[in-house]
Amino acid sequence: MKMKHIICILPFLLLLISCQKTSEKQISYIVSKSISGFDVNYRTADGTLIKEKVEIVSAEDPWTYSFVAEEGDIVFLSTIYKDISSAINVQILIDGKVYKQGSSKYDTVSYVTVSGTVPYE
Repeated sequence: MKMKHIICILPFLLLLISCQKTSEKQISYIVSKSISGFDVNYRTADGTLIKEKVEIVSAEDPWTYSFVAEEGDIVFLSTIYKDISSAINVQILIDGKVYKQGSSKYDTVSYVTVSGTVPYE
């Protein structure tokens, strides 16, 4: 009888071990504090790299992009601006909390880049 119980329990245990829970996270890219346009490069949920020119009316006008990612996914956001009197702040938020951020002021030569991997909990 004991062997029969072990054989019945074994498939159930294998099923539990093989099911790994992946946790989805809300990702937000935010670019702010620019008084004029900028170029932005970012990675989407499916891994595509996008390059866009963004026109901004004021520093109060942030650019945002949001998507759902899984733990272990790569996140990437990079910007550069051309107006020497401008500044820029870039952030990656995970579930509403700042994960990575960077900023620049009066530097039209260097990209501001933040990236990483969505952490496992």
